[in-house]
Amino acid sequence: MEVLGALAGFLVVILLIILAIYIAIAVFLNKFNKLVYGKGTAKSWIPIANVYLLGKLTVNKFVGWILVACIILTGRLTITVNGIKTVYTLLPESINSIVSSLYNITVIVLFIYAIVKYNKLKKNK
Repeated sequence: MEVLGALAGFLVVILLIILAIYIAIAVFLNKFNKLVYGKGTAKSWIPIANVYLLGKLTVNKFVGWILVACIILTGRLTITVNGIKTVYTLLPESINSIVSSLYNITVIVLFIYAIVKYNKLKKNK
């Protein structure tokens, strides 16, 4: 019973950390949009829209749409019927894992670039 309580506590801590990171990213993207366009946006709080916004603010709209397309293309749907799991993907598994890895690396690099670009823009104003 103690193990179950410790596991529940650990999961709550992990959930709170993830929530704090999500909020920090949303606030940052909102401030970045306000710096670039002069007004905030609700897109920074919407899960797929915030990835589009990251691409749009760092490079351009086209990159934002490519990031959204990667989310859709690398998505998975798992269905279990009578104990048999079936996984559906739009891309073949070998390509899906490569595109997913490239997407994750790209988002991290764009986020770092966004922080640098934000600081440069803020310094110039």
